[in-house]
This record gives sequence, C-alpha cells and structure tokens, in this order.
Amino acid sequence: MLRRVRDIDASRLGELRGAKVYGPDQEKLGSVDDALIDDRTLDLRYLLVDSGFLRSRWFVVPADQVYASGSDNDLYVNLRQADVEALPEFREEALASDEAFARYESDYHRAWQYDADPARVRPSPVLERFRQRVRSGFAREEATKRPAVMPATYVATGRARPVAVYGVYLDRKNVERAVDQLREAGFSNNDISVIFPERDLTKEFALEKATKAPEGALAGGGTGLVIGGALGWLAGIGTLAIPGIGPLIAAGPIVAVIAGAGVGSAIGGIAGALIGLGVPEIEARRYEEEIKSGRILVSIHCENLRKAQAGRKLLQNSGAKDVFLSGEQQAA
Repeated sequence: MLRRVRDIDASRLGELRGAKVYGPDQEKLGSVDDALIDDRTLDLRYLLVDSGFLRSRWFVVPADQVYASGSDNDLYVNLRQADVEALPEFREEALASDEAFARYESDYHRAWQYDADPARVRPSPVLERFRQRVRSGFAREEATKRPAVMPATYVATGRARPVAVYGVYLDRKNVERAVDQLREAGFSNNDISVIFPERDLTKEFALEKATKAPEGALAGGGTGLVIGGALGWLAGIGTLAIPGIGPLIAAGPIVAVIAGAGVGSAIGGIAGALIGLGVPEIEARRYEEEIKSGRILVSIHCENLRKAQAGRKLLQNSGAKDVFLSGEQQAA
C-alpha cells in the first residue's frame, strides 16, 4: 500500500520537499509537497506535487518519469501545464486502500499515457539521495527496534534466523488449499504458521471444551481444538488471547514467538512477533491490522532463499494478498 512519507517522518523528505518541478520547456508546474512510497518495499512510487496555480491543487508524478536537466536541484517531467490541469486531482481518499489507489491510478493513466522507459533521460540526484535516505533510515530503525526473538525450533537447533514468506487470505478454504500445496511441495508442518481471527473460532472450528489445552496456548487459552483437514496437519495448534485483538487460533512457530514477544509490551503480540522474525515494523503492524479486520495470516519459515521464493510463488498462486518475503537481502 502507498503511504505519504510525511505521515511516517517528514524529516526524511529533506531537500526533496519544495523542489521545483518543470516541464520540458522550462514551464513551472509546481513544487514537491510530499512523496508516496510503497510501505512494503520502501520503493519511491510517486511525487506529490502542489501545482499552486490559483490554489493548492495536488497531482502526482511517477518517480520513474522524473529527470534532471540543468540544475541538479530542479526536477523535470514530460508534462505541460495544460496536461497537468487534465490530470485527476490527488485527494487523501486515494490512499485509503490499495483498491482506492488503483481506481485513482486508472483515471490517471487515462489522462496521461506516459512513456514508462526512463533510460533516455538523466536521473535526478535529488531523487537518488532521497531513495537512499528513506532506505537507510528504515534500516537503522529496524536494527534498533527489532527484538531478538526467534521461534523455539530455531533457537533449539542453533540455526540462524530464516527467511520467511507472509501472506493474507480472506477465507479458510484458500488457506487449506495453500497448506495442502505446501505439504505436497515438501514444506515442513513445523515451519508453517497460521493465525485465524475471532470470527473463525465459532464459524470454522469445532471446540472441545473438556480437553486439555494444546501445548503453546497462551493467556486466554485452555480450550482443546478438534481440527480436521489440511489444518489438522499443522504443528502446535492452540488458542491465543491478545489484548486489543481478542481470541485467535494459531499454529506453528509463530505461537512461541508471540509468547516471547510479550503480549503486554509496547510492540508485543503479533506485531512484535513479526518484527522479531525480521519483518519491517510497517509491514508487521499492517499484518496485525489485517488480522484485526478478520483476515487470516499464513507464514512459511525457510532455511534458504530458494525455498522461500518457491513458497512465495505458491502463496501468490493460491490467492494470498500482501505477500512479503522477509530476509531476502540477507539471504541472497
């Protein structure tokens, strides 16, 4: 999902904010007010430009269409003022969801069919410095905030932090299909985690009140689970109760990590567990919000990048959304 940099940390905009944007004939189109980055990859996607003709009117420019010409501090794009006025105005509602921005982007491309190949122009040093500042800033934050927590299975064997794949599903049917395919592809049930939200406790699962709670159940657990099908193959299925989130069902190494992260800590619960597994904080909090919204999180912990890439492809093909591979750079 795209986010404004100013909503994360305005200081990261640096010299980019206020930079003048010109058309090919030195016609001033506006100045940069903000930037839109992909909060999963930290890639710079768009510049948010204030046209400032008679009043503030914002429009976006794809970052790969911005180039340098003349002064390195100024930005250029192959647009004229008449073109800008024909573009759909950017409004905050466009960032409400991926779907909302896709609708805005569709209207935008109808108004301007730009050349997607930036090779013919000189890259802007201002944009390159901004990209480096954003990435290095987040990297430093993750290094200082990430708790040293790993699944018990990895701590016990002394193995290094694995790369992992994460994805979100809307329903149990697709989750079961994904787990079946992972099993057939040779993935271990000890390396697959699933977290179900409260709605599935009553709608999807049979609960056996009199049985002993499974190993790994946390505060609020104590209910034995009778789960058939593909999900019954997963290891350590138990119930969780996390303040601010409510009752959940979880399986796999994520259960032990949530316990280690501490459900009462500032960055505890699901977000803290995912940060401990190497997921950037922005993405970890996003997954926690997805679970709060009733979606199902599936993760695969892998010993090498090749296995993780195969898992990512499988999740994508089985209907997962917001698929993210954590630890790819360290493992490459």
